Amino acid sequence: MFNREILKKFKEQKVLVIGDFMLDEYITGKVERISPEAPVPIVEAKEVTFRPGGAANVVANLRALGSEVVALGVVGEDQAGERLKTMLKRLGANTEGLITDPSRPTTRKTRIIAGSQQLLRVDWESRDYLSRQVEEKLLKFLLENYRNFSAVIISDYGKGVITEGLFKLTGKIKREVPVFLDPKEKNFHIYKDITTMTPNIKETYQAVGIKPETAEEAQRAGKLLIERYKLDYAVITRSEKGISIITESEAYHIPTRARQVFDVTGAGDTVISAFALSVASGATLFEAAEIANLAAGVVVGKLGTATVTVEEIEEAANAVQNLQK
Repeated sequence: MFNREILKKFKEQKVLVIGDFMLDEYITGKVERISPEAPVPIVEAKEVTFRPGGAANVVANLRALGSEVVALGVVGEDQAGERLKTMLKRLGANTEGLITDPSRPTTRKTRIIAGSQQLLRVDWESRDYLSRQVEEKLLKFLLENYRNFSAVIISDYGKGVITEGLFKLTGKIKREVPVFLDPKEKNFHIYKDITTMTPNIKETYQAVGIKPETAEEAQRAGKLLIERYKLDYAVITRSEKGISIITESEAYHIPTRARQVFDVTGAGDTVISAFALSVASGATLFEAAEIANLAAGVVVGKLGTATVTVEEIEEAANAVQNLQK
């Protein structure tokens, strides 16, 4: 059931995003010859563009949906870090929680594209966990400020910002503010005491050993996730099969709303952003999943890391209702 009134409340919410903030760089051009130095194509570069990636794409999605956002994470003392902070500020996000760590680079993913084909990706990053000093700064900010938010989103891309120390605090925090986690396989051994997590099929299998291909498998996997990670409920994203919400007593399985799929990059960021905002705005779990599913259906129809607006979700809902008539 699609509840339009929930969308109107998005602008009233304030969300804290904790995670691995990245800068996505796209070098686009054309290929007309092979290098004489090695059997590789020569890309005649025409354009360089930058987009917020990782946890920064969650921030971008939340801002596109109308909520206030504060970013909490780490950047390096480098040009990429400054560029990323500037981009987030231009989106209207608060970057006071982005800590500069001179010992590590800002995570930057450089994609080289010719036509519509990605030829190469170069990653500039450190995947080491934060130093104790930097971790303490991050957790201090969280403890001092979490009550100011209607939701906390943890966006884990496995780059070291999400630590075991964080999950010593989440049990306390979630009693007052819901905590949503987009997980990464690297860190399943440290997760616990959160409101929910949103693993995809592969991540669910890595976490509990069940591949949620069918509704029954999704329900079994969800109950194991709840038990193993001390969740209030589980949200499993199942690609073209849609989204499953599993509680202790029931399950909802919502089919995908995608009309065309061009690129699934960042779709998980869109799902957790729309779902968390919906719950914070008073939606039932079923309503929140339906809104998140519609949002994901829009964003996979766009190329690259992308965002979705409230108006686009409403248009997608209208299209679904027209098809059902």
